[in-house]
Amino acid sequence: MGQWANLPVDLLKAIEGHLVLYADKIRIRAICMDWNFDLPKLPNYQVKQLPWLLHLLENDLEASHGLFNPIDKKVYNIYLPEARGKVFKGSAYGWLATVEDMPSNSPDIYLINPFTRARIKLPPRNTFDDVVQFRPNQVDEEYSICSNDFQQSNSDEVESLYEYIFDSYSVNVDLIMKVVLSSAPSDECLVVAIYGRCMQLAWCRINDDKWTHIYASIGNIIDIIFYKGKLHALTYGGELFAFENIGTDLDTKVTEILSGIPIPFKKTAYLAECSDGSLIVVGRNFKVDCSAKSPFETIGFTVHKIDLLNSSWIEIKSIGDDIFVLGFNSSLSISSYQLPGHEGNHIYFSDSMDEKEISYYLDVGVFNLNDGTLELLLDFSPPMWPRPIWVNVG
Repeated sequence: MGQWANLPVDLLKAIEGHLVLYADKIRIRAICMDWNFDLPKLPNYQVKQLPWLLHLLENDLEASHGLFNPIDKKVYNIYLPEARGKVFKGSAYGWLATVEDMPSNSPDIYLINPFTRARIKLPPRNTFDDVVQFRPNQVDEEYSICSNDFQQSNSDEVESLYEYIFDSYSVNVDLIMKVVLSSAPSDECLVVAIYGRCMQLAWCRINDDKWTHIYASIGNIIDIIFYKGKLHALTYGGELFAFENIGTDLDTKVTEILSGIPIPFKKTAYLAECSDGSLIVVGRNFKVDCSAKSPFETIGFTVHKIDLLNSSWIEIKSIGDDIFVLGFNSSLSISSYQLPGHEGNHIYFSDSMDEKEISYYLDVGVFNLNDGTLELLLDFSPPMWPRPIWVNVG
């Protein structure tokens, strides 16, 4: 390996420049650590790819994480110490959103590029609106958290306000549910998080020093997506809202698009955009058996198409030539026309039960909407924490 590591950098970059598939770009970086450091940090993506599944490797001294390629069903090891001790809370545009895992009591939140190892520091967890006090030296009682149940405005008026004591792990991991980006990281990029006991929203920009709460009488948000320039949020009650003017000096405008999307118990749901521009709600159906190896086992999906003009929804049995990729990542839709050899009307999914105690089995697979069959892609054993996440590689 030492001889390969001594390959002239100019020659190495020339070889990498002739690689078309992003999978090959990852493989060449996995040859040795020197190549990973020497190659360009932002390679040009030339073709569409299915996302790869990033997960932690246990007891591996050379590589910290693995990348599972759903095309060839192989795992490629990568050296990513920046993600050690982190829990994944989002993935978009090739970047991960991470928070600190235990035993760290750090409030740090980062965007990490797993392919270049670049990091962008976001405002820390103790700058969210629900934090009354942060005491980093008071072990297991680092945070005083308020439960601002549907705060109405940026005044001090709240319908109900309670204060609770939490440890850092609970606040970092349990009280940040998901993070999404409006675009690839830049000065204009908006970062939005579902957070807090009431599962509300906050936003920041890359260079901000704190998170800004989005004041609206909305909570219990299950998923969010940037769709046609607006943030859209879906609640556990089946309500869909659109937000305008986030990140501006104007008051946030909130519009209820519709209600009544069925999200009963034993389901979670995702917002996704079809390749034809339609907004979709995908419900994930679970079989719940607390005595089984997998307490929550995915058994299928239901799909609803949203008619924004008529504020209505309709269940559909097919997503056509699209392939959906769902989990803690920002939901992705890719046309199978861009993926030779792959059939449309399939849903790739990763485990989205973000509870460390529920770690018997990881729910990672692909669901065929044509015939209702489900194939598990990986059997993670022993149990794995943090949960794996899909990373866009193209």
